[in-house]
Amino acid sequence: MSEAKHTGLLALAAAVVLACAWTPPARADDDSEDDKDTPHDRVVIDRVEVTPSVLPGLARVRVLVSSTRLRGGRISVPASKLDVKVSGAKPAVLGGYFATADVEMSLVILVPTTVEFEDELESIKEQLTTELLEPLKALGPRIRIQIVGYGDSLTGSKSVGSLDAARKALGMLESDGSTDPPDLVDLVGRAVKTASAGVRSPRNKGALGRGAVVLIASGVTITDENADVKAKLTTLGEAAAKAGVRIHTIGAIPGPEPRPRRPLLALGELSKRSQGTFRWVPTANGWSSPFRQLAEQIALQYVVTFFAPPDELAGKKLTVAVPTGSSRVEAEPAKLGEPKCGKEVCEGNAYCVNQECVPRRLDSGRSVIAWILLVGGVAAGALIVLLGVVALIMRARRPRPPAPFPAAAGGPAPALGGMPAPPGAVAAAPPMVAPVAVAGPVLIVLTGPAAGARLPLRHGFLAGKAPGSDLDLSHDGYASTNHAQIAFEGGAWVVYDRGSTNGTFSNGVRITQVRLDHGMTIRFGSTDVRYWQQ
Repeated sequence: MSEAKHTGLLALAAAVVLACAWTPPARADDDSEDDKDTPHDRVVIDRVEVTPSVLPGLARVRVLVSSTRLRGGRISVPASKLDVKVSGAKPAVLGGYFATADVEMSLVILVPTTVEFEDELESIKEQLTTELLEPLKALGPRIRIQIVGYGDSLTGSKSVGSLDAARKALGMLESDGSTDPPDLVDLVGRAVKTASAGVRSPRNKGALGRGAVVLIASGVTITDENADVKAKLTTLGEAAAKAGVRIHTIGAIPGPEPRPRRPLLALGELSKRSQGTFRWVPTANGWSSPFRQLAEQIALQYVVTFFAPPDELAGKKLTVAVPTGSSRVEAEPAKLGEPKCGKEVCEGNAYCVNQECVPRRLDSGRSVIAWILLVGGVAAGALIVLLGVVALIMRARRPRPPAPFPAAAGGPAPALGGMPAPPGAVAAAPPMVAPVAVAGPVLIVLTGPAAGARLPLRHGFLAGKAPGSDLDLSHDGYASTNHAQIAFEGGAWVVYDRGSTNGTFSNGVRITQVRLDHGMTIRFGSTDVRYWQQ
């Protein structure tokens, strides 16, 4: 998936201080006073992961960051502008978004089917579909959704699933005429439990898991008789935050306008404690904006990646700040831990792939079985050499056929695997031996001395001028020593630019990291390659 396809999408900003979402009324019984247009921005570090990197001597740090404004909108700042520091030191970061990174989300949406929302249910369903579900289609299977209708009973989908299944479940929701909705704490608690499963165990082991709950409700008025409800909501919100689940509430009280706000304060408390967002729907036709804001925030949530020696990370404080005009908004610091692969610490110089420790090289000590295999291999090799010598002697005794006429230099390049040659490409010199077929995904070199070559990918594939690079760019005056790296993460191949001088481009767009899709063209310096799945 190229970064260019998702320029218009934005990531889930799980972070508005809900208590500040309203200007306090002048009198305790005045619920109709308009909000003041006071700016209030917030940045939250949603999750930090530190793992042993394929790059020798370095750990990889991935950070999910959310940013929101007072009324639920996103702080529109390019990912490259984020100010990331580790105990005051500024690492070289790769800034990206949910839409182009290895991040998965489990999203539970709670929709009221009570008589209170009977007149607005169809509007909710329509706007939820067009403004939230449809835009999220671009994320594909990396987002899993559950639709739950709540009234006399719970209806909708039984678990998180595909977007198509969620749309079908939403379309079947109907008002059940109930007047008493289920207990809010119990309802949301179940949803948090479902969403947290996706945080702990993403479908692709190499992906970062995220969880969120969207609650559409009219809230609850806290009185002396039910004062314990506020304490329960506070506890629930804090437990959700600890589990990595953000609760995003959308509050509305159907009825004559202007709508009161006091019962919605409970929703604000719930979102605040979970570091989620609150949005108020003041009119009967106001459902479009909250859903649209959520879709934007989910798709381009900030995903920051950087590499550093492990001893420069453990116990240090990570800070992230977002510039907003002449000022900046900084998140609460997060403490970095030692590199782990899942829940394990990799021994020696092993690195992490899909939550499993992988040794960087074989141990020099060999077991008895290894020695047997080694001796057997040497013997087999000697036999093969002997047979080869005999075959050469027999071939030398045969008459030689006339040599084939060589291909004209500079002619059109042949098609590769049924793929038409790129404009302006020329054929490479005829190889001395027939190329060996390569199984699995490859990079097809389109330009330069190695044009036509197929390079098999491996975890840690390096493109650059450095000796031993998998893609040798020593001929390319625009390439850097360690130009870019390719890793297998979350079930997909990902290209990381390693701070090259002239950049790495995907389908013509400069990137810091991008998932590889079949047929995608990548440029390192002035060398073009194409990703091909065989």
